[in-house]
Order: sequence, then C-alpha cells, then structure tokens
Amino acid sequence: MKTAVIDVARFLEAQAKLGAPITYSAVTKKFPDLGELGPHWKSHPLCGIFGELDDEDHRKQRPFRTALVVGKESGRPGQGFFETVSNLRNQTILQSERDTVWAKEFETLIAYYA
Repeated sequence: MKTAVIDVARFLEAQAKLGAPITYSAVTKKFPDLGELGPHWKSHPLCGIFGELDDEDHRKQRPFRTALVVGKESGRPGQGFFETVSNLRNQTILQSERDTVWAKEFETLIAYYA
C-alpha cells in the first residue's frame, strides 16, 4: 500500500475510535498534499485512496472506514460511498434506504474500532 493510503487509513482508524464522523474537508486539511476538494471528486487523490481502503475492507470483511467521512452540509457520505457498498456487497440501495444503510455501517465501524 502507498504511504498516503496507509496514512489516511491510520487517521480514519484513530477517528473511528473517537466515535464521531469527520468531514471530507477535515481529511484534506489533515493531508494538505492531497489538495483541496473541488467539484470533480473522481479526479481527487482522496477518491482513489478511499477506493483502495474500501477494497481492502471488503476483502478483509471489515466495515468500510470511509463510512466515517461525511459532507459538511449533508452530514452524510457522498454518492461514492453508496456506490461502493452497492458494488462490493452486491446490494441494491434505494434512495429511501441510504440513511439506514449508512447508519448501520457507521455503527458497525465504531464498534469494530472501539
């Protein structure tokens, strides 16, 4: 794993132990070399890092560490989180189910790192 991925992984694990969500901008503030978030998430380095973390969590049958990261205004993960859960777990998530799916994943994550 690349250093940036390992550093972000450790940071998210430490945050999970605190038991509270963290914003995407707080993550980029912690890792300024990644650059600020812009309108094009898919081209931001954090998108690739999150993808690697999600793949690893899925392979190791752990809760997704990225469930911890939420938008400042929405207080929920972005579209990519739900696409990842849907793709890696072969699970269809209806718009009306998103809050429930995220809350369950978040609670499982916090319990896992407690």
